[in-house]
Amino acid sequence: MEFRSRLTVCAAALLFLAGLSCAKPARIEVSPGELVLRDTGASKSLNVTVLDKKGNALEKAELHFLSSAPDVAEVDGEGRVTARSSGDAVITVRAGEAVAQAAVRVRILSRLEIKAPEGGVVGPSGSIVPLTVTATTDRGEPGDLSDVTFTSSNPQIAAVDASGRLTVLGAGRVKIAAAAGKTRAEVETDVILESPVAVKVDEASQTVPLGGAAPLRYTVISDQGRPMRAEVRFDVVPQTTLSVTPDGIASGLSRGTASVTVHAGPAKNTIRVTVR
Repeated sequence: MEFRSRLTVCAAALLFLAGLSCAKPARIEVSPGELVLRDTGASKSLNVTVLDKKGNALEKAELHFLSSAPDVAEVDGEGRVTARSSGDAVITVRAGEAVAQAAVRVRILSRLEIKAPEGGVVGPSGSIVPLTVTATTDRGEPGDLSDVTFTSSNPQIAAVDASGRLTVLGAGRVKIAAAAGKTRAEVETDVILESPVAVKVDEASQTVPLGGAAPLRYTVISDQGRPMRAEVRFDVVPQTTLSVTPDGIASGLSRGTASVTVHAGPAKNTIRVTVR
């Protein structure tokens, strides 16, 4: 009896092992589903898992890889994808009758160019100045700038964000570098910190309708002798006659005349406003 029982267990184990050996690939999982490569010769591996119809992993399944565009992206027998030129490709993975695919985007920038404004970067502290950045692929087409990174040689003078925009913080000379993979470009520029020195009023006397509103007409002049954007504040006397918003819109509250002093840093000027 004991012998028959052992025989039964052995037979069951053999059947189980035979079942495993006969399991066929039913599904393939590939990750990542999309690869992006940005340099000639850059490579990444696909992670492939083969499953049977019960969801069990088949570790010894034979895999076959094929690239739809080997001139764009090659793939070896281990699933390692290597960039050859800019373009799109699809990697197909087969195990028995099971098939899966992964997309490959190759974006190789062969040339980057970065330009600062002619005459340097000029602005008050905190102002934002965009740089001009262009990229060309290895096929002579306009390149994608989304993966270009920017650095500043002196962030205390000018910081640069991910879009290539400078924030003016101080005066001096700074070098801005752009990089995408192995492709780099640099530009060196002067940063001129602009300050307000005068407030010019278009007319010394202006009129605002009672119950209505109108913009005050003035211009802030910088130490570079040109109009500039600057933080301003307004002093109104009397405040019962007129109110002024932070962006310079005057509203008539009651008939009469009010004095509005426009301040921009150390500079100031006064407008006489009549409410009618």
